[in-house]
Amino acid sequence: MNTIALSIENYCNALLKIENSSLTEETNLKACIIASKDCLDQLRKHLREFKFPNKEAEIIFFKYQKPQIYGNLKFLVSKLMYLSEKPNGNIQKQRDYINRILKKIEARKKRNIEFFKYYKHDETSFDDKYFTRGNNQLELYSNTMHLDNDPEFSTSHDCKAAEIIAYDLLTNFYANELNKLHLEENHLNIKEVKPTILKDLAWTASKTDLIELIFALKSSGALKNGNSEIKKLGEICEELFGIELGNLHKTFEQIKARKKDPTKFLDKLTVSLSYEINAGL
Repeated sequence: MNTIALSIENYCNALLKIENSSLTEETNLKACIIASKDCLDQLRKHLREFKFPNKEAEIIFFKYQKPQIYGNLKFLVSKLMYLSEKPNGNIQKQRDYINRILKKIEARKKRNIEFFKYYKHDETSFDDKYFTRGNNQLELYSNTMHLDNDPEFSTSHDCKAAEIIAYDLLTNFYANELNKLHLEENHLNIKEVKPTILKDLAWTASKTDLIELIFALKSSGALKNGNSEIKKLGEICEELFGIELGNLHKTFEQIKARKKDPTKFLDKLTVSLSYEINAGL
């Protein structure tokens, strides 16, 4: 495994460990911020001596890998700031405060709407200009941090890609905060009601198989850009499939300890889907 991939894997493991700690939310956020900065600093130092094998590898790093970490850092910093500065007044004041923040996010997004569309639609026509170093002639409005200004560790648009990732995370976070205020305002009891259509959706593979799938979804970034909580995913699957999963992390440690086929269920899914795809050919 190369140094970049190893640094990112260690970073994800560090966030997972922090996420599963019993510390307060603000303490966890501060620890995650430190871990994010440390990872970026390691990558920055590595790139001083490292040469990408080809332009495609450089684009992947500056279009996806660095922005994922940097975007998460921007999100964590903004979330910590919100928790520290949000008003303690009535619900309307809190709602107004969140809405002002959302308006600022939308204003920044509109200033760069063309690039926003480019990145969200995963277009590639300008990748060699946007995500390789030495193409800083394409300037954008930027609320820069020190990492934006290192020519060995930045391109003209990688920091804007990170902002887009942060926008998505923040928008979801503030939407949840507004919903909490709505529930509090109306004195609603949060009660989960399972739709009739899901009542017979039983999981018939093993619990270990389901836990393997849950961790795969988490690590792939398919849910909330990799920022979903394992505990929450487990609870959703338990409710959805009518199953008790027990200690997810203990089972995952057993999966990691497999000498053969550590991704046994995922491999089975690949074979099954390939058979289904080719069955009609």
